[in-house]
Amino acid sequence: MERVFDFKDIPDEKQVKLVALKLRRYASTWWANVMFKRIKKGKGKIKSWRKMKGKLKEKFLPSHYLHENYSKLHHLKQGSMRVEEYTREFDQLLIKCDLKEDEK
Repeated sequence: MERVFDFKDIPDEKQVKLVALKLRRYASTWWANVMFKRIKKGKGKIKSWRKMKGKLKEKFLPSHYLHENYSKLHHLKQGSMRVEEYTREFDQLLIKCDLKEDEK
């Protein structure tokens, strides 16, 4: 989504609305319910993509996903992989674990 936001120059205040429009079936119903419950509790609408993304991850990303990827990263060995393959796998796991590698 960030790439779409950047490519189309979507302003911050419209990002949540755009993603909400793209949700389908259960995800759309779930999001409408999240917003309804917030309003019912007197909370404001979610207006930041960062917060919406967190809610989406909590709901739809399996609980074991992050743990499994951390484990894969921790146990990653080059073995018979070429350097390029190993580097690609390492970078993909960093992204999946939402980690930032220090340039050093």
